[in-house]
Formats: sequence, C-alpha cells, structure tokens
Amino acid sequence: MITTMKTGSKVLLMTDFSQVAGYAAYYAKQFASKLNASIEVMHILSTPVDWVRLDKDKEKFYPQTLQEIASAKNKLSSLVHEFEQEGLEAFSTLIYSYGSETVFEHVNQASPDFVIMGSEGRGSKKPFFLGSTAQKILRNIKIPTLIVKEEPARMEIKRIAFLSTLEPSQRPVFQQLKSLANMLGAELDVIFVNTPYDFYEQERSDELFQELCDGDTSIRQILINAENPENGILYYAERNQPDILALAKTDKSGFSKFFNPSLTENLVRVHNFPMLSICAE
Repeated sequence: MITTMKTGSKVLLMTDFSQVAGYAAYYAKQFASKLNASIEVMHILSTPVDWVRLDKDKEKFYPQTLQEIASAKNKLSSLVHEFEQEGLEAFSTLIYSYGSETVFEHVNQASPDFVIMGSEGRGSKKPFFLGSTAQKILRNIKIPTLIVKEEPARMEIKRIAFLSTLEPSQRPVFQQLKSLANMLGAELDVIFVNTPYDFYEQERSDELFQELCDGDTSIRQILINAENPENGILYYAERNQPDILALAKTDKSGFSKFFNPSLTENLVRVHNFPMLSICAE
C-alpha cells in the first residue's frame, strides 16, 4: 500500500443531493483543491427494470423513472459546474441500480483514491440513502473513506486526529495521514486511549508513541485514560474539535486490537464528527 498521499488523485463524491451530501461536497472541494485531485460525482438511482439493457422504445412505459433520470442528470450537471467554477476538474456518473449489485461494487469499479459521502446526523428522523450504506462501504472497501454528517465548523481543515493503537502495523496509516495533513495544511494529533482491559504503563506508551511518530515533534501525542475507546474519543473531540477523526482498520479482522469492527460504525451512527477510515493492509 502507499504510505504517502499523492497529487493528481481522484476523489469520489457520492451524493443523493440532500443537504448532508452538500456538506460532504465541501470536503471534496477541500481535498481536490489541496491535492490537485479530480472529483467524480456519483449518484446511484434505483430503477424498476434493468435500465441499461432496456430497449429505448420501452423507456416510455416508465415515465416516473424518466423524470427521476432527467432530474438526477440536471443536479449532477449543476454540481459539476459548481466545482468547475472553483477551478476544479470534475465529472459525473449516474449509475442505474437494478438487481443484486451493491453500492461498494460501483465504488470499487470507479477506482478512486478517496471516497467522501454523507450520512444522517444524530437524532435525524429522516431516512437517508447514504446513511444506510455508509456502514457497508466502511466494511467492504479498502479505499480511504470519509463520512460527513453535518456542516463543517470551519471553512478549512485545520486539525486531523488519528485514533491509534500504536501498533507497528499502523505506521503506514500514520504516514498517509501525515502526508495528507501536510498537503491540507493541517495539524496532526495522534491519540491513544489507555483502557483497563488493554493498559500500557506510561514508559511503554511513550516508547510506542516515539516508534510510531519517529520522533516527529510536530505531531501532538495525546494519551487518554478511559473505560473504553469510544469514551476516550468523545473526551478528546469535545476538547479539541478536530475537523477529521481518522481510524485504521485491517482487511481481515476489522479494526485492530481493541477496535472491534463496529466501533467506527457506532461512531458514524451516533456522533457527528467527520470520520476517515483507512485500511492498514
């Protein structure tokens, strides 16, 4: 896997044209402008038949679908124009979904360097398509994925927080995040949550911080004592207000060590800070 972020990347922005998807578009702009990346805006439209294989002369029998397609194309065109007005390279993809294919299959086929998508905020009563698929994407793709839930508190990304187990296997993820932070002009915090069931003495945690960060004094190293990782995350986030909270996951076992596979999914579902998931393998 790559250990540094690269310019000339592609950001995949998944949208259902909702307000929270608009918040995700803000982050897509930030990433694209700072990384000199292109933006692919993808909308997945469910159709009652296999629209790709449907004969052209039979489309008239599905007037509602035709209206939905026309509306989606107009909205995608507007989003692309909005990005282009800011000097960004952008294009759109409209996917007709019918049958057993999954969202993450379309994501993988797009081969992006980043995926950015919205998810419903805490306490929301409104059904939201991406909210129902965010967890599946987190589980099933290896591409770095940013889940956005609310309007950004700041106009720029200034602080990225990496919740780490300090394991050697997480060093490639740390290197990616360090590179990303440099390109975005953001500070990087590395947080370790010391729990009763996975406790490190201070001397050992200091050693692990040094090994992971390679003695880089520009990185803030933060140790938090808490009953569980989620409590530690909340304690940090409430006091530091990071623009992005990043976690590493492994391909085989979900989130390494005390990060069980549902931790990020729980955070995405319950809490509102932007969550970046990066595969450690």
